[in-house]
Amino acid sequence: MGKSAMIIINPTSGKEKAAEFENKIKNAIKKEYPNLVVEHTKGKGDATKFAKSAGEKGFDLVVSLGGDGTVNETVNGLAVFEEPPVLGIIPMGTVNDLARALNIPINPDKAIEILTKGFHKKIDIGLANDRYFTNILGFGKAAKAIHDVDIEEKSKIGALAYVKAVAKEILEDDIFSVKLEMDNEIWEGEAAVIIIALIDSLGGLRTVLSDAELGDGNFHIFAVKRLNISKIMNMAPSLILGKTSNSDNVKYFKSKTIKIKTPGKDNQETDVDGEKGPNLPLELKVLERHLTVISMRED
Repeated sequence: MGKSAMIIINPTSGKEKAAEFENKIKNAIKKEYPNLVVEHTKGKGDATKFAKSAGEKGFDLVVSLGGDGTVNETVNGLAVFEEPPVLGIIPMGTVNDLARALNIPINPDKAIEILTKGFHKKIDIGLANDRYFTNILGFGKAAKAIHDVDIEEKSKIGALAYVKAVAKEILEDDIFSVKLEMDNEIWEGEAAVIIIALIDSLGGLRTVLSDAELGDGNFHIFAVKRLNISKIMNMAPSLILGKTSNSDNVKYFKSKTIKIKTPGKDNQETDVDGEKGPNLPLELKVLERHLTVISMRED
């Protein structure tokens, strides 16, 4: 029979050029995976549905062609299985954070090449209430601004759309009370934004969250106390040098589990891998080495 693979394509990714790579992927993997199925997403949740179907049918490989949102949906379909299919990623989005963290080429043609030449690397994923994620969960006005970015604007100006959205928010220093219950400590304080990371790439930048080691079994938690222009300017050297956790404006923690409450501000929205996530309060846990991804980084 031979191995089987499903290719999930978000046709709106890559400024609507994603579908052009369908035949290239087929040609690259058909020798090793002769049984191929191709699915095109038409709306939210489709990639999750397709990936779950692939897991139920025992597919060996699922290739996700799209941005971080498409990858996140695909992961949410795969993660429900104890031994999910291997995940291949062809990055076609605005940021492609997981691909960057795994050293997957951002050039789609080169990424296709590693589907048969790359390493099979096991990675941690996070579970926030009932939502799985691979990159980052955040909340605060800046995080909300990210998932409120207009799709058409993102398609036109790429990553600048995110910068523009966050820049609007730092003009207002909006802080909130938060309580973090972690493995070995409880922290209560005020913050402008909370970032919970599994990888070191944020908005395509690898220095901002350099403390977040891929696959170390921990969430890396950054509580940014204030987020105004003055504080951002003071933090700039730390951000550039990869020493965010050393900034006086940041509290940094590591933990495998987290319970999050925002007294007086429950139901606050979160951002998960660049998309709208579950509302607070949250319970999070790391699922260690749960997913196998084709990568340029050895396990």
